[in-house]
Amino acid sequence: MLKIIETSYPLILLTLFSLLLLFGLGNTTLLDYDEGAYAEVSREMYLASEMVIPTLNGEDFFEAPPMLYWTQMLGFKLFGINTLGARSVNALCGLVTILILFFGSRGVLGSRTAFNASLILGSSFLFVYLSRVAMTDMLLTMFLTICLISSWYGVERAIRNQGGALLFWFGCLAASCAMLSKGAVGALFPVITAVIYLLSINRIGLLFRKNWLLPGTLTLVGVGFSWYLLIGFLHPEGFGFMKELFIKHHLGRFSSAIEGHSGPFYYYFIVLLVGFLPWFSYLPVAVYHAPVLSNREPASRFVRLFVIFSAIVLVFFSIAATKLPNYILPSLPGLALITATLFKAERMRYPTIWLVAGGISAALICLLGLVIAAAPLIISYLPDLLGEDSRKAPILAEPVQLGYGIWVAVVLLLFSGLHIIRALRGKQVNQIFQALLLSSGIVSATIFFTIMPIYDRLMNQPLASLALEAADHTPPDGRIVLYNINNRPSVMFASHRRTIYHSDRHLQQLPGLFHQDGVAVGITTNYYYGRLLSHSIPVQELNRQAGFVLFSMVMENSKPAPPQ
Repeated sequence: MLKIIETSYPLILLTLFSLLLLFGLGNTTLLDYDEGAYAEVSREMYLASEMVIPTLNGEDFFEAPPMLYWTQMLGFKLFGINTLGARSVNALCGLVTILILFFGSRGVLGSRTAFNASLILGSSFLFVYLSRVAMTDMLLTMFLTICLISSWYGVERAIRNQGGALLFWFGCLAASCAMLSKGAVGALFPVITAVIYLLSINRIGLLFRKNWLLPGTLTLVGVGFSWYLLIGFLHPEGFGFMKELFIKHHLGRFSSAIEGHSGPFYYYFIVLLVGFLPWFSYLPVAVYHAPVLSNREPASRFVRLFVIFSAIVLVFFSIAATKLPNYILPSLPGLALITATLFKAERMRYPTIWLVAGGISAALICLLGLVIAAAPLIISYLPDLLGEDSRKAPILAEPVQLGYGIWVAVVLLLFSGLHIIRALRGKQVNQIFQALLLSSGIVSATIFFTIMPIYDRLMNQPLASLALEAADHTPPDGRIVLYNINNRPSVMFASHRRTIYHSDRHLQQLPGLFHQDGVAVGITTNYYYGRLLSHSIPVQELNRQAGFVLFSMVMENSKPAPPQ
């Protein structure tokens, strides 16, 4: 009976996480800035049949390598130029990463532990979020996970004098794809990990074997740098783009905070506290008991490799000046493996620590539920708290109706927290794991299927709807004016039109934009539309939705455009 259950593990993972990662994927609007920008870059490349040089709003865009753009172009080919097309392949990469972790660790740690690790990873909020939102981090994580597992099996075969070079080369190929996904870290993290790991098992000489080092290096450099070389040869400015890509977006992000994205050294402690909820509270216990000390046991060596890699990722980005939650996604497969080895035990060692960790998890989930329950009250007081600034927020321009979805979320989250407490009272490891897993799934599902649709309805859909209407007034080669609405590339993606940003500081120059060919309408917020009227700028409202206004300019000797 146990064998039958174990053979069904892949099917369970495939079914469960296909629902969690793919269901309703195209129902919410793209999130600005990053997701909207990447999707728009891919749209422009797709329509221009361009595979090498990325553009945003018609201008060169070198913030990220092309792997995400290529996958989104594939999504557009399969599902059309829409949100589902932009997100579909990224979500499939999340699903593939879960299955890779299972199949890669099953032969070493056993089916049950591999299955548990995959469940932990796939139900974690941060992992689900970055599977359902198309950014570069999931592709990076998938390729790095492949790199680690393939290279580890190659080293194991070499230890047994059975070759292993081919698996190592494949690991290098995966690392080169990681470079094409996120840049230099795709190679930096695996190389540092390989050196530390091989030193720890006294096998550093493997790296210097001729049939390992030369082919592996050629694969890593040849594939990993292929796109960079192509741009250098094809772009009119040659290799000048590398200044923006590597100096600004690699070294610059490490040495100084970009666009205000800074944080203290413990920033990622907080990120994991939320993004790896409810497993995070068990991580210290899991790390302490992690089976990593023995050089003789393959399972110990396997877990050690992932511990080293996850530690490198966390330390590197904790030191870096620019900090964003998505940066540490590659560490999650390793953290899931470590946590799963803890729950492999039949009995609790140091029960008090287990109970305290579980109590922290339950308290955090209940706290999250209470915060969501307080949302209507908090929103009602925001105008008083923010004062004049509240008038500038589109969401506060009209009464906010949250609906019943938040109360469903509150009930589910409180139930999850109480269910963990009930399981802790039984002091059975398996029951505690099941309660944590259920809670983890509920947290992720609740946020994405109840909270995110509310956020999208209030914050993103109104702007996307006006962008579609603006496209009706704007020729295909025309542009939409975004008056004091910055960093919203989703407008371009929704309207299939380019945009012009115009600041409120140059208010009197706004009418001049509308004398340009192809410029007929603009979008702004209620507050800044009022500013235009107060300064006697001849604008006409065409439509208004949830704090955003679509407007045109009334030109001299012309009749106002009829309201839509």
